[in-house]
Amino acid sequence: MKNRSQFILILSTVIKTPFDLNRIKRTITNFQSVIEWSQDLDDIDKILRIVSHEDISEKLVLNLEKAKVRAIVMQVFEKSIT
Repeated sequence: MKNRSQFILILSTVIKTPFDLNRIKRTITNFQSVIEWSQDLDDIDKILRIVSHEDISEKLVLNLEKAKVRAIVMQVFEKSIT
């Protein structure tokens, strides 16, 4: 069995309305490599955490900008899955 990787992306977002959260959801669903995601609305940085089969951080930020949601990549972790 070959090793695969998962990427954990941590982004800071600007969410002011439920519409912003809906825009994030619609944007993320366009990425087939996403395994799971969560949003911490209680955190001051409105942290968005995504687990994906590939590093989609740059494309995701660009697509979120197109959806009128500002996001900044804080960290990307790579985890090997055996």
